[in-house]
Amino acid sequence: MTAPLLQVRNLTVRAGETEILRGLSFDLHAGRTLALIGESGSGKSMTGLSLLGLLPRGVAYGDGCAISFDGAPLPLRDERGMRAFRGRRIGVVFQDPMACLNPFMRVGTQIGEALRRTGVRSAAARRRHIADLLCEVELPDPAISARYPHEISGGQQQRVMIAMALACAPDLLIADEPTSALDGTIAAEIVRLLATLQSRHGTAMLFITHDLSVAGALAHDIAVMNHGEIVETGSAETVLSRPEHPYSRRLVEARKALVGMPGHPTVRGAACRAVARDLSVDYPAKGLFGRPVRAVHEADLVLHEGRTLGILGQSGSGKSTLAAALCGLRAPATGSVRLLDETLTPSEPRLSRAQRRSVQFVFQNPYGALNPRLTVRRLLEEPLALAGAGGEAPAKIEAALEEVGLEPALAARYPHQLSGGQRQRVCIARALLCDPKILVCDEVVSALDMTVQLQILQLLKRLQAEHGFAMAFIGHDIEVVRWIADEIVVMHAGRLVDRFEVADLQAPQRHQQTRLLLSSVPPRAA
Repeated sequence: MTAPLLQVRNLTVRAGETEILRGLSFDLHAGRTLALIGESGSGKSMTGLSLLGLLPRGVAYGDGCAISFDGAPLPLRDERGMRAFRGRRIGVVFQDPMACLNPFMRVGTQIGEALRRTGVRSAAARRRHIADLLCEVELPDPAISARYPHEISGGQQQRVMIAMALACAPDLLIADEPTSALDGTIAAEIVRLLATLQSRHGTAMLFITHDLSVAGALAHDIAVMNHGEIVETGSAETVLSRPEHPYSRRLVEARKALVGMPGHPTVRGAACRAVARDLSVDYPAKGLFGRPVRAVHEADLVLHEGRTLGILGQSGSGKSTLAAALCGLRAPATGSVRLLDETLTPSEPRLSRAQRRSVQFVFQNPYGALNPRLTVRRLLEEPLALAGAGGEAPAKIEAALEEVGLEPALAARYPHQLSGGQRQRVCIARALLCDPKILVCDEVVSALDMTVQLQILQLLKRLQAEHGFAMAFIGHDIEVVRWIADEIVVMHAGRLVDRFEVADLQAPQRHQQTRLLLSSVPPRAA
């Protein structure tokens, strides 16, 4: 076998006396993909940064670590020396393209900067190369080059990032969670694109992800990381079908549980908690001569007591807007929403204060939903004070934390001192303190690791069984929505295009948009 392009031996990274990475060793050959998988905080992204010589301030390489690239040592401690590798021979694609692209520069200009580093000095030559790169990442429209990042979609932004990484024809591409912020259909397109480009150019790829399905669809080999160590390595087929380490088995079992069915559907309750009839929702006009933009068109749906309605669709399909209208947070443009004992119409769009506590919302980003200046205790005291139950706060807060599986001692912490899963549990506890009859969950697990996703879904299912609230669960991951929902509606371009019980998901009469979402699911781990 040929010598590896990248050879890592005893990679150790320390912050003071704390070891962040502990003695990592692995090889990566040209034309092959190695997936680093593990939960958040396992050291995956730090491994990628270490290979690029981009350690944060206060973090240093340990003694005895040796990394060779194409047979020569990487000058990790020499910034000038590493510049000859970064971008030129080692490309990188990060998780959030909007945060990486300069919002003040047009897309073509940013790709041109990368080309200038390769020695392409002629503006005309750069324009030709930019057009070729955009075509290669399947963005053939020449107008894309003249747009700013905010004027293109998330999937298009990620394709631009890939074009910039390929501009210098690197030998190694490091892709750090490039699909985790994308819809399932867009993520599947990016995975297919990366596989095509790798096959075409023979590039080696280090693919960092927490999604086992994506790793199985793209990688030749997998290294499992936990607490800064590689606990298992092997071929993708072996690791995903016959994992040996207990941690690897836990990850694989979590995926199996997630893609499986949770059990029998909930029996339809007699009470209708929310009924939307001919519901349309508009966004206000922009500018003096602008017109309102219709985000939801003539939707009809029902939320039943004790049951979960899954609202499925791609980003921009109108899912969150529909949910906001169901909660009384957006006024109907036409039609009505019968919410508990009140009817919301274009002329009477607001829910009474007495009923607002009965409708609660859990948002996608728990860190953004929690005030960083308040402790968990203060965050949970607020809804109780508004309800006039401030005197019962200590006992209720302790009970609420225990109900969502958190230690009462966590009440003294601030949001930044909690993990993502713990923060989401705090958001759920805060919603339950109001004893809601309707709970709306908007992409509540999309930013979480797979094992944490399963824990939150199981928690929501248990709490619903205990409290009997109706739940609207919004998502773009069809596996997640199928797991928790009793009934699913599919949205596309602001319209409800499909509606079915979960057991009928695979029925042949499903709408083409539903079939598209199903086709985007990567092959399952065995």
